[in-house]
Amino acid sequence: MCEFGLEYMTRDHYTGFGMVITMTCHVDALLDRIIVAMTKTAVEPAFYPILTCLTTRDKRDYIVAMAGISTWPPAVVETLTHLMKRTKSAFEVRNSIAHCVWRKGRRSGTIKPMSMSARGALKLLGSEHNEREWSAPELMAEAEKIHQLGTDLAAFMKQYGLLPSLPEKPTTQPPVIPGHKTGKAHRDR
Repeated sequence: MCEFGLEYMTRDHYTGFGMVITMTCHVDALLDRIIVAMTKTAVEPAFYPILTCLTTRDKRDYIVAMAGISTWPPAVVETLTHLMKRTKSAFEVRNSIAHCVWRKGRRSGTIKPMSMSARGALKLLGSEHNEREWSAPELMAEAEKIHQLGTDLAAFMKQYGLLPSLPEKPTTQPPVIPGHKTGKAHRDR
């Protein structure tokens, strides 16, 4: 896979990328289910498209805010807040994978993300020696941490009743047109 200068990237790096992306997608789906449970909209399929407008950050913030005004015991709110902080870390790695250019790291077999920041001053991130480098096994270990986060989040959701069963298909019927006869073909004579 060195067609355009990526000879330092191995199939194992790409495998690690895929594992991280897949695990964060599953965590994001759990965040959707928490919001559906907290807002009691499981039977309102018209609500679901609204979730697609929210970033993961928005979802985390919304969940923490809703938990903060809930009647849950403080320890439960604290546990959920801690899970949302772990979610933030997971999505920082996911965002680097999805949005950065990756270059060769200083250590053998490592790569590091590069991006440009224009907040106040123009900075090239990923060019300094003290920035995080990733080996393929480290990427896979990160994916395992995200998998554990999903497992912990699902266990929390189950324990506190935040796992609504979502309908597979909307259960709506086609609209009925007033005065229209159904089931019989219309014939002109």
